[in-house]
Amino acid sequence: MNLMAKRLGEGLKAIRNQARRGLAAVEFALTMPIWVTLLLGISDGTYFLLVNERCDRIAYSVTDIVTQYQVINIANLNDIVKAAGQLMQPIPFTANGLVIVTSVYKPAGKVPTICWQYSGGGSLSAISQIGTTGGTPTLPNGLVLNDNDNVVISEVYYKFIPLFLSDTFFPTGNVYRIAVYKPRLSQLINKPS
Repeated sequence: MNLMAKRLGEGLKAIRNQARRGLAAVEFALTMPIWVTLLLGISDGTYFLLVNERCDRIAYSVTDIVTQYQVINIANLNDIVKAAGQLMQPIPFTANGLVIVTSVYKPAGKVPTICWQYSGGGSLSAISQIGTTGGTPTLPNGLVLNDNDNVVISEVYYKFIPLFLSDTFFPTGNVYRIAVYKPRLSQLINKPS
């Protein structure tokens, strides 16, 4: 009888262990969609932060390089915005990005004016939030120019498309970054040729 009770106890213990394993498998299966969604959401979030950081880097780098020229021409600007694609690597920039460089000058006693504007580096369709050549600019962040001040403004647009969870956590749309520098060696108010 002892042997039979012992075997019965071992059998019940084995059944309990199998039931626990089965319960764990069911719990895992029920929570799996949550874990997968979290993983994909974290991946898209990381990608979104990376795109934003790279767009910031492009805006500041392009503006910094342009303001180091004494005289700028279209060939220089073409080379500078090509670098934007390199700064965005490994994320492709040419199909989803655009860089707009604007020179703004405030003559003594007059309102600021957009002297010239250049866009390139990608094929995204976007217009400058600063304005158009010859017009009065909409200066960013309450920027006020003194008489005879000249600034170069770079705007970077990038069409963000989430990798996994399209429009669930991070909507598809344009990332916009801007940088403003004063030219260092001369005023860059003449239209690039």
